[in-house]
Amino acid sequence: RAMRLRASPVLRSVGVSGGAPSFRSGSGESGSIAAAPCVWQSQQPRMRSTLAIGRAHQFFVACPAPLGKLAGGCWGPGGGGGVRYNRRGGVFHAIVRPEDKITLRAIRDEARLRKHGIARYNKRWRSWAQNRVRQYQLPLPVTLTTDTALMDATYITSCVQKAAALRKHDLKLWRGYSERILELKENLMPEQLGYVLWGYGKSSFLDGSFYKGIMPIVKEKLPNFQSHALMSLMWCMKRVKWHDKDVLRMSAQHALASMDALRPSDFIKVANSLAALGLREIGLITALSRVAVPKLEECTAQQFRDAVHPLTIGCLWSDDVVVYLLERFRRIFITARPMHLMKAYEAAVVCRVQRPNAWRSLSREAKQFYVRLSQRHIPDLGRKPTPMHSDVSQHLADLGEAHRNSFRWGPFYIDIGLEELEEDERRRCLMVDTPASFFHGTDQYLPPRILQ
Repeated sequence: RAMRLRASPVLRSVGVSGGAPSFRSGSGESGSIAAAPCVWQSQQPRMRSTLAIGRAHQFFVACPAPLGKLAGGCWGPGGGGGVRYNRRGGVFHAIVRPEDKITLRAIRDEARLRKHGIARYNKRWRSWAQNRVRQYQLPLPVTLTTDTALMDATYITSCVQKAAALRKHDLKLWRGYSERILELKENLMPEQLGYVLWGYGKSSFLDGSFYKGIMPIVKEKLPNFQSHALMSLMWCMKRVKWHDKDVLRMSAQHALASMDALRPSDFIKVANSLAALGLREIGLITALSRVAVPKLEECTAQQFRDAVHPLTIGCLWSDDVVVYLLERFRRIFITARPMHLMKAYEAAVVCRVQRPNAWRSLSREAKQFYVRLSQRHIPDLGRKPTPMHSDVSQHLADLGEAHRNSFRWGPFYIDIGLEELEEDERRRCLMVDTPASFFHGTDQYLPPRILQ
C-alpha cells in the first residue's frame, strides 16, 4: 500500500500517446521513449510498471523492449545512470530508499512463498491443548478469586476452565476449588464434569482426596459423556497418573458405543490414554483395533500426527492398524513437529522389536523412511537430572564408577549409563525409579516405564 501511495503522483505524470508511454523527469524535461509500442497494464497484465523512487526523484517505467540498444543505453540521448537492464528487459538495479527496499523484498518473498505452496510452510506451533482452549472456552465472565461458597456448579466450572487456561498454579486457589466441587458434585452435569476434568488435567493439580471423591460421580455419569468429556477424563487420568481399572473399562466400552459421535482427534487422545493407563482386556483391545482405521481415515494430517505413539503400537493396536499408522505417517511427516518425529522414531523401534510381523509387512519405502528418520538430527531439549539422579550419581562417583547422566540414546532417555564395557562389548545402563515412574499412590510401574 505504501508503494501504491508513493506511485500515485508518478502514474499521473506518465501519459500514453500513440501507443507508447511518455516519460516526464523530475526536472520538468519530457520526451517519448523510442521503443516498440507498449500497451498499458490493463490490457497486458504481464507488462507491469517498475518504479524506482530515490531521493533524486528519478522515475522509470520499464517496458519489455530491449532498451539497451537505444542511443544512450537506457532512456535515449544521455542514458540513465540509475537503472540497468538485462537482455530480457526489466529493472534489476535502481536507486531505492531502504524502506522501499524492505517493501519490495517482502513482496518478492511473498510471491515466492505462494509459488512454492504455502501449505508446506503453514505449521501450527500451538499445542492441541491451546487449540482446545480457544475452541471450547466458556463464555461466562468470572472472577477467579471469588469466594467459593458463593459459586454454583456453572460458575465453578468456568473458574476451573479459566484458571487452567491462564496457567494459574496457585495451590490455595485449587484447593478451594476442589473443596467446593466436592460439595457440588451431585449438581454437576456431564458437560461440566468434562470441563472440570480438563482443567485439572491441564493444571496437573494432584490431590488424592479430590480424585477419590469425584470418581464415583464420574462412573455414575460416564454413560452420558460426550466426545469432549470422555477425552478430558482419559487425558486427566493420564496426566495425574490415576489408576482405576473400572473407569478404564467403562471408558473403552463407552468409546465403542459412541464411536460415530466421537471426534477423530478425541478418539486419538482416548486411545493414547488407554494405552498409557494400562488397558489389557483382549476383547476391548480387539474391538478398538477393528474400528480404529475407519475412524483414523477421518483425521486430517495435523490431527493424525498424534496417532503414531509407541505405547499404542506396542500395547494396543493390532498388526493391521500398526502397518496403517506407519505407512500413513510417512506421507504426512511434512506437517510433523520434532516431538512427533521423535515419537514416530520410537514407534518404529517398538514395532521392529515387538511387532516383527508388522514390520515385515511394511513397504520398502516405509522402511527406508524410518531408517533415514533414525539418522537425521531431531531437535530435542533433553532432560535435566533430578535430585535423586544426582544423589545416585554421587554415590557412583564415590565408588569410582565412570558414568553419564540423563542422555539420549536413539529415541530413548537413559538415566545413568556406565562407561565400562562388558564382556559382550556392551555398556550397562541404570534406570532410576522416581515417584513419576509409578501410578499415583501405588508401587505399580507405569506402562511407558515398563515398555522402556
